[in-house]
Amino acid sequence: MQFASGKAPVVDTQVIIQARMGSARLPGKVLLELAGRPVIAHVVRRAAAASRVNRVVVATTTMAEDDLIVAWAINAGIPVTRGSSNDVLDRYNQAATEWPCRRIVRITADCPLADPGIIDAVIAAHATDAFDYVSNLHPPTLPIGLDAEVFSRELLGRIASEAVFASHREHVTLYVRENRDRFRFGNVSFGRDCSRNARLTLDRPEDLHFFRAFFEKLADSDSMPSIYEVLHLLEVNSSLITINSGIDRFEGARKSAMSENRTLNL
Repeated sequence: MQFASGKAPVVDTQVIIQARMGSARLPGKVLLELAGRPVIAHVVRRAAAASRVNRVVVATTTMAEDDLIVAWAINAGIPVTRGSSNDVLDRYNQAATEWPCRRIVRITADCPLADPGIIDAVIAAHATDAFDYVSNLHPPTLPIGLDAEVFSRELLGRIASEAVFASHREHVTLYVRENRDRFRFGNVSFGRDCSRNARLTLDRPEDLHFFRAFFEKLADSDSMPSIYEVLHLLEVNSSLITINSGIDRFEGARKSAMSENRTLNL
C-alpha cells in the first residue's frame, strides 16, 4: 500500500534498500533479470521474509534513469522514496522521514542472496539495546553480499548531522565504522569464517555470470535458499567461486577514502 509522503505509519523495524541504475561496471544491474525476476525483486523478497522486519523501502535517486526503479517499485507495491545520487546518507535520512521507523536495516540492491535469517540475527542483537550499531562486518565471517547493518533512527539522524567527508556521505555507515570508539559497536559472527568462500554481490559482468550459473544449480529457482543451502551448493560446485573471486570487499570505500587523501580506518 502506498501512502502520501509523511503519512506512512511508524513501524518498529524497516529495511531500507539503496538502489540506482547508474553503475560504471554494470549499468542497470538492479533491474537485470535473474532467474525470472529483476535482481532488486530478489533482494526485496528476501529482506521482507525476515520475521523481525515490518516494512521494506526502496531508496533510489532523483536521476531520470531511476524512474525505472520507481516504476518497478510502484508496480510491485513496494514503498519507494527518492533522494540524492551522491549523498546516500541524506537519501537514507529522507527515506526514514517519509517512511518513519524506530530501527533501520541497511541492505544494498545488488545482493540477491541477502539472507532473512542473518537479517533477523543482526536485528535481534540490536534489539537488546546493548549497542548503537550492529552488523556482521567487523570482522566479516560470511561472503560479501550477505552483509546486514542495523541502527536506530536516532543514530541515522546523528550520523547525517555529523558526517562531513564525502566518503561518509556516500557510504552510509562508514562514519560509524571508522569511529568505533564513539559508539556502542556490536558484531554478529556466523560461527566459522566463510568470508572468503565466495563473492555474492553484483557489481561486475563476472558477478552476473556467477549468479546466473548459481541459480541454474538450484533445484527450484523460485525458492529462497538459506545461507546453509547457499554455502553447501558452493561447496559441491566449487568451480562457481572462481568465476568472480579475488576482489576486495571494501574496494569502493577504500577508493572513496583515497580520493580524500586518507587511509580507510576499518
